[in-house]
Amino acid sequence: MHDDAHPFLQQTPLSVNPFIDLPKPPTLPHNYASLPSTLPPSSIHAAPAPSNPELPAYVTSSSGFAAHPSAIVAQNRALLSQLSSQRQGGEKKVREWEEGIKERELQDKRRKAPGWLDSEAKLLQPQKKQESQAVGGGQVDLMDQPEAEEDAKKKQEQVRTADELGHAMDRAFGRSEMG
Repeated sequence: MHDDAHPFLQQTPLSVNPFIDLPKPPTLPHNYASLPSTLPPSSIHAAPAPSNPELPAYVTSSSGFAAHPSAIVAQNRALLSQLSSQRQGGEKKVREWEEGIKERELQDKRRKAPGWLDSEAKLLQPQKKQESQAVGGGQVDLMDQPEAEEDAKKKQEQVRTADELGHAMDRAFGRSEMG
């Protein structure tokens, strides 16, 4: 009974569908190697890790390092936290260094212009001269004659001091004449 096909299937005509491809055996590459007959021992039941004896050391390397993945993750996290703290410390040192440079530059500028950088008033404005005598209705005329006389007196004093310096030089070094 098992050798014979079902009578219903014997009555069905067989047809070939051109759109269906029957499976074919795969072509193997030329460097194909079959699997070994014995498999290596399971890494789940490996010897305990030297870093953590409670966990099996199933991550191994050719150099002899063996550890559990949780120990490797913990080491990586510790390394990451150390690197981030070093980066933050470095950034802090750089900021302090830059602030120190700015402070030294400011101190140097303060030595050159004392009082200028210590206040918030940065706009210089001339102060108006207060005079007891006012011309007209309380307004001072800038083209007044007395100021011109004062300017002339100042110029004469400068010429006198220059002449006095010249005479003092002549007395000290002797008279030199051009010509």
